[in-house]
Amino acid sequence: MLIEVLVAVAIVGVVAVAFLSALTSGYLALVLADENTVAESLTRTEFERIRQATYPVSGHGPEEALPGYWITAIVSDVDETDSPIQLVTVEVSHDGELLLTTATYKVDPNKNLPS
Repeated sequence: MLIEVLVAVAIVGVVAVAFLSALTSGYLALVLADENTVAESLTRTEFERIRQATYPVSGHGPEEALPGYWITAIVSDVDETDSPIQLVTVEVSHDGELLLTTATYKVDPNKNLPS
């Protein structure tokens, strides 16, 4: 009788550990998905601001967009000459960890592109 109880307790313990491990993994996946969703939303918002801005666009250093979330816009000319194209890179970080880096181009509508 004692052996049966010990075996039953051991089986319940193994199942409980597996269940708690699955809960922990699920929670961590949920947190990661939430961070990525917020980063994508902040990136879309920043790109919309850049789209509406006049050419040339200026970048900005890290700015806190939401508590714990920082957004940086890095702007560089595509060509060293008087090019009407800028490369805009947006980086979103959370608690010091880089989550998302996305790039796009801003074109001056008043200039012709080089042939």
